[in-house]
Amino acid sequence: MFKKGIIISLVLFISVLVIDFVWKMKMMTGEITHINKGFIFGTLQDLPASLTLVTLCSLGGLLVFVYVLLIILLSPELNTLKAGLGLLSGGVLGNVIDRAIHGGTLDFIPMHLPYLPPIVFNPADVFQWVGAVIIVIKLVTKDKIIWYPENQRGFALINPKEQMKFALKFATISICTCVVLGLFALSYLTLTLHSVNIYSKSPVIGFAISYFAITLFFAAIAFFSGLLLSQRTAGPLYAFEKYVEDLLNGDNRDLKLREGDNYKHLETVAANLKEYIKKTT
Repeated sequence: MFKKGIIISLVLFISVLVIDFVWKMKMMTGEITHINKGFIFGTLQDLPASLTLVTLCSLGGLLVFVYVLLIILLSPELNTLKAGLGLLSGGVLGNVIDRAIHGGTLDFIPMHLPYLPPIVFNPADVFQWVGAVIIVIKLVTKDKIIWYPENQRGFALINPKEQMKFALKFATISICTCVVLGLFALSYLTLTLHSVNIYSKSPVIGFAISYFAITLFFAAIAFFSGLLLSQRTAGPLYAFEKYVEDLLNGDNRDLKLREGDNYKHLETVAANLKEYIKKTT
């Protein structure tokens, strides 16, 4: 079941995409609308269009994956930070989609600053700035919650064998998904080139090599993500095992799991077990 912070963040993420897309479509015929083929504030416009498009679309897909992973892993106490991530990610992806459709971002909101050339931006940029400000503020003010300095589980594997198996399965699913999408894209690219009488193999080979590299990179991230996600399962089970051992050795401490851990009901089970042993001894 999705938690409140995740739902709010996803709603903001989708809302940003919808608002940005609809607003840009209405401004397509505006006199001040122009296509920015560069990056931030029109920089790097001299890069090849194909390189810019492929790079940004690839990073956009990776961004969505990292965004979803973060809002799942972050503590329920960081709902405002998750909202900021939703705004930032939605804004970035909005510009990526814009670039994929039009070859550049549609900018139509002018801003004039003293002693600086005029700047034109779009709604997605505004959402990005707002999201970035929220994130920076929360990183500074909520650092103890984010990093758990007093109760850090760290990245050490608790149950290495099972966690590695889970991470490998996670990475394998990611690779299989990428292969299916890659074969579809490769076939579509080949048919499209043939339809315009282009039979050169160079674009197809270049696409295949680039896609293979991206797949390996994504698989590595998926593997690491699998290890992180497995901590939420392996950690509570390990803590419960240690609790039972300590309880049998006479230590009557309470079991306290982390916010966001799976199997939170083990705290209730541990309390009932503690009470039962107390009554029977």
